[in-house]
Amino acid sequence: MKTVIIKAKDKNAISTAVRVLKKGGIIVYPTETSYGIGADATSSKAIRKIFRIKTRDKGKQISIIVSSLNMAKRYAIVDEFAQKLTQKFMPGPLTLISRKKNLPDILSKNTIAWRIPSHPFALALVKKFGKPVTATSANKSGKPQMYKINDVIKSFPGSVDLIIDAGNLPRRRPSTVFDASNKKVLRKGPVKERMLEELLRTV
Repeated sequence: MKTVIIKAKDKNAISTAVRVLKKGGIIVYPTETSYGIGADATSSKAIRKIFRIKTRDKGKQISIIVSSLNMAKRYAIVDEFAQKLTQKFMPGPLTLISRKKNLPDILSKNTIAWRIPSHPFALALVKKFGKPVTATSANKSGKPQMYKINDVIKSFPGSVDLIIDAGNLPRRRPSTVFDASNKKVLRKGPVKERMLEELLRTV
């Protein structure tokens, strides 16, 4: 397989990435934290490719990005509190864990980690694609996340279909991960626990 590299600012970058996703291909694209590996999150076949590329244990959950609250509701059970969190903090550095629906079990068994991305390319991509896109970090399992485009290019020659070159990304803290069903913070991040608790009191 030859890996194609295209600049994020290229006017055809989004449409090219969407074509690859529709064919079950794999892309590396910029997110608001690091580079991520993208595939059609509704395709078991595409998701299996990600596990092979990352040499990742199939028992580990893969997160997704969605374009809107309406898209999230098609693939996750979004209760009143999760809806309020989405409206207040997304797009932004918050990942919610909800019970999933209409998604393959290889992605995750019972729940799904999802967010609306704040990175303009990632958001435009998932809007244009019209379905969730995987958002696992672009690295081998257990290795550090990648922020430098040269590291990405060196790491995935011939193993992914397309790399979106957005240059070197600024290092930012990973998103806060919040279990919406059990009302529990699983990973601390930019959205503070007290902010979530304040909102919880209004439900």
